[in-house]
Parts: sequence; structure tokens; C-alpha cells
Amino acid sequence: MHLPGRLSTSTLGDLLGSLHRESITGVIELREIVGRGGRGVPGRLHRVHLRGGLVVAVDTAFRVPPLGEILCREGLAPGEAVRLLMTRIEAGDRRAAGEILQSSGLASAAAVRMGLRTQLCERVEALFGLEDATIGFRTARPLPHALQVTPLGPRDFLHGRPRVRTQSRPERDEPPPSRVRPVVVEDPCERARRLLGIPRGAGLGEVRRAFRKIAGSVHPDRLASAALEEQRRQAARFAELSAAYHLLVA
Repeated sequence: MHLPGRLSTSTLGDLLGSLHRESITGVIELREIVGRGGRGVPGRLHRVHLRGGLVVAVDTAFRVPPLGEILCREGLAPGEAVRLLMTRIEAGDRRAAGEILQSSGLASAAAVRMGLRTQLCERVEALFGLEDATIGFRTARPLPHALQVTPLGPRDFLHGRPRVRTQSRPERDEPPPSRVRPVVVEDPCERARRLLGIPRGAGLGEVRRAFRKIAGSVHPDRLASAALEEQRRQAARFAELSAAYHLLVA
């Protein structure tokens, strides 16, 4: 398939959407250039790894919280996990952070998978802040990650994203007025409140109580014995609830 040469001629949402529809497996390379707004670090490289059109990994120079911090933040690991993890790494342990946490009993396997998936979502989110970049493609290579992460589906990396097709078309392309349907873009905070079942204007305490009540039923530690497909479905649900919670308390 033909890819645009620059990100500014399209959107990242359109790029990932096209690759998803074609079930592409490979690596998209985004090399930053300075955009119209003057933002960007020339030459800085970001990579999106795809398998069958789904995002399986993201390498980015943007700052994303490390796994230990995410697990503590989400209540999936004890507060001292980050300190103990750093101690192991400084002592020369070269294993992946998830392996260290899991083997040390600081986090369950399900919690590590959930944390890695949350981290992957945040890496994708960071890429949508790119103003402009050149676009390249290369064939897929084996990933170094020892722990498998559930791939992100189109709802994770496409839903609610800016797309060229949502912009106004030239007048000659407009359908007759009777067929025009308004594009409704849901406010992120409104969607977050709907997911947590709380009214507009709810305080922080109410947001926290609602999140704990709903998220507790899909917490990774409660699904260790469930079928893999159910674990994946509930993991996606937990990540969605967690994102909604952090948006409202930020």
C-alpha cells in the first residue's frame, strides 16, 4: 500500500487506520521534523510495531511512566515496588522490569500484563502529540520483550482520534443537504463520567469511589483463573476505566 511521505499531509489516526484495514505487519518509523507550530526535535525517531494491523509495541523518546510507576499508580503493586525494582536494576539485574517484579513477588503476572498494556496505551497517546514527521516502513523483526502484551485494537488507537475525513469536504463533494449527518464528537470528560457512571460536577471523592467499585470487579488479580480471552476482554475494560479515572482526577 502507498504511505504518505509526511505526517502533516494526513493524520496519525488515518495512517494507523489504513494499516489496520490492510492488516499490515511491520514497523512504521516516524522521524520528527519541525512542524508549522515550531515544535519537534529534528531526527528524533519513534517506531510503531504492527502485527496484523494491531499495535503490539511502541518505541518512543517521549516520556512515558515506567512499568513500576504505572503498577503503583494503578494499585497493582505495593508502593515500595519502584524502589525495590530500581535496587535490583542498579545491582546489575538486566531482566525486563516486568520479569523482575513478577519473580520478586511484587506483582502478579496478570498485573504485569495489565501494566504493560497501560504503558503501551500511553506510548500511543504520546505519539498523537507529534506535529510533523517523515514516515517510513520496514519489515517486522522479533521484539525483545520477554513478556507478551495483548495487542491494542482499533478502539484503543483510533477511537476519537483526529481524522482527515472528519474535516470539511470541498463544496463539490458535499452530499445533498437532506443526506448530511452532523459529526458528533463526544467530550472526553463526558465519556469518562459515563464510563464511571457519575454525574457532571462530581467531586474527586465520588470519582474515586466509583472507579474502585467498578474496577474492582475486573482487577487482574481476580481473573487469574479465568479463560485467556476473558482476561484480555476484562484487561481492556480495566485499562479503559483507569484512563477515564485519571482523566477526571488530573
